[in-house]
Amino acid sequence: MSAQLKYDGVSMLDVPFADVFDEWSRRTDCYRNVPMIRALAMYDRFFLLVQMMGRKDMLHEWLYARCREVEKEPDGYLDLWAREHYKSTIITYAGIIQEILLNPEITVGIFSHTKGIAKAFLRQIKQELENNTRLKVLFPDILYENPAEEAQVWSLDSGISVKRRTNPKEATVEAHGLVDGMPTSKHFSLLVYDDVVTKESVSTPEQIAKTTEMWELSDNLGAVGGRKWHIGTRYSYADTYESIMKRGAVKVRVYPATSDGTITGTPVLMSIEDWTRKVRDQGEATISCQMLQNPLAGQQRMFNVEDVHEYEVRPETLAVYILVDPARSKKTDSDNTAIIVMGIDYANNKYLLDGWNHKMDLMERWTRTANMYVKWKQATGVQAVYVGYESFGAQADLDYFREQMKVTGVRMEIKELAWPREGGGSKIDRVQRLGPDFRSHKFFVPYPTNEKSLTANQRKMTNGYDYRIAKPIKRKDEADQIYDLTEQFKLQVHYFPFGGKKDLVDAASRIYDMEPMRPTYHEPRYMEPEYT
Repeated sequence: MSAQLKYDGVSMLDVPFADVFDEWSRRTDCYRNVPMIRALAMYDRFFLLVQMMGRKDMLHEWLYARCREVEKEPDGYLDLWAREHYKSTIITYAGIIQEILLNPEITVGIFSHTKGIAKAFLRQIKQELENNTRLKVLFPDILYENPAEEAQVWSLDSGISVKRRTNPKEATVEAHGLVDGMPTSKHFSLLVYDDVVTKESVSTPEQIAKTTEMWELSDNLGAVGGRKWHIGTRYSYADTYESIMKRGAVKVRVYPATSDGTITGTPVLMSIEDWTRKVRDQGEATISCQMLQNPLAGQQRMFNVEDVHEYEVRPETLAVYILVDPARSKKTDSDNTAIIVMGIDYANNKYLLDGWNHKMDLMERWTRTANMYVKWKQATGVQAVYVGYESFGAQADLDYFREQMKVTGVRMEIKELAWPREGGGSKIDRVQRLGPDFRSHKFFVPYPTNEKSLTANQRKMTNGYDYRIAKPIKRKDEADQIYDLTEQFKLQVHYFPFGGKKDLVDAASRIYDMEPMRPTYHEPRYMEPEYT
C-alpha cells in the first residue's frame, strides 16, 4: 500500500503530522483533483477518517502514528491497545471500509465473543455506507445510492454487500459470534477478530477454554491464503489472547494508555485529569488489564502467577509426594480428580513433577495413583515416595484401594487427609498456605521443553542424566482431549479463589498436611535449586 501513497517521490507514510493537511491540499490541487481524492480515500486511512468521514476527533499525533503503522503492516497482528484509544475505529471500522474500496470482491467476517458484539461493529460500517454522500459520489462503481433497496443483502443478521462482479455465498461483510452461532460452510478472505475476549469470556477457566477452542475452529472459516486481523483488550493473564500469543499465531502490537506502561506514566492520548480520574474510579486491577494491557501489573490477586518459576532440570535427589483430591463422579458438572506429584529438595523447594486432573471413576483413580507410585518409586534419585489421599467422604475409595493392593501386589502406605471442604478448614483456607512458597520463589513447575531445542542447562544432562530434564505434563481427559497439567495449575493459581475449579491447587496445598521431609543426603552447594 505504501507505493500507492507516493506522490512526487514522497510517501504519505513519511509525511509528519504537522504537514499532513498541506500535503493533502497539494496532492489534490486544493481538493479539485477528484481521482487523487479517490486514491487518498483508498490508500490513506487517516484521510479517509478525517476528511471523508468527518472524524475531527482524531486530529491527534498519536492517532495519526497508529494509522500509519497499521497501514504499513495490517495483516497477522494482534493489536492490544488501551480502551478508548480508537483501535476498533482505525482497524475494524475504517480498515474494513478501506478494504472494500480497494477490492469490492472481498469477503470479510467480523468475529467477536458474541454475535451481538460483532453486529455492533457491522452496524457502524453499514450506517457509514448508507449515509456518507462523499463516499457514494467518489465510488459509484462500488457503493449503492440506496443500499437498503438496491443491495442484494443489506442487514445486520445476514450481512451487507456492495456492488460486485462475482456472486459468492458470503456477503461483503458479515458479523458472527464465536460462542453463539458460528457459521458453517463459509470462507472469508479476511477474518477480523475484534473483542473476542470479554469480561464474560474470562469469568472461569472453562469459559476461557471454550473461547480459545472456538477461536481455533474459526480458522476453518478463512479462505486459502486468507488474511487475519486481531484487535482487543486484555481482561486476564490467562485469557485467549495469552494462548494466541504463546502459540506464535500472531505478531503483537501493544499500546498502553501511558508512555511507559505504568499507572504513574504520562498518558498518550487522554488528559492528565481524565487519566487521574480513571485510575481513581476503576482501581488498579481494572486499569492494569483494560488500560495498560498488562494483567499482571495489578496487585489485587491472592497469588501472583509470576511467582511460580520454571525448572529446566529437576534436582538429583528428591523426596516425592503423591497427593490426591478425589471426586466421586464422572458427570459433566462434577469436579475433577486431581492427582499431583510433587518433589521436595534439601532446601525445601517444591517441584511439580507429574500428575492428572480430570474426571475419573473409582477404578481409574486407583490405577492412576498406583501407576504414579510405582513410577516414582523406581525413579533415579528419589529417596522415598509418600501418598496422601483426602479421605473426607472417601472411605469407599480407600477400602477399594486396600483390596486392590492385595490383588496387584502394589503396596503403598496412604496417609488419610481428613479436613472438611467447608467452614474454617475449607479449600480456600487450605490453598492459601501455598502463598509463602510462591512469594519466596520456592515453588517450581516444568519448563515447556522442546526436545529439539534444549536449553544450555538441559544439554548438560544429556550424558546419562536425561531423567532430570523437565518435560511438559500432557494428559488426556475423560473425553480423550489433551490437556497440559502445568497450564491448568498456573490457571488455577491465577484465578484463585475466584471462578472455576480449584482441584489442582487444593491437591498441591495438601503437601503441608503430610509433614514433608527433605531428602537426607545433601551437599552444601545444593541449598538453592540446582537448575531453574
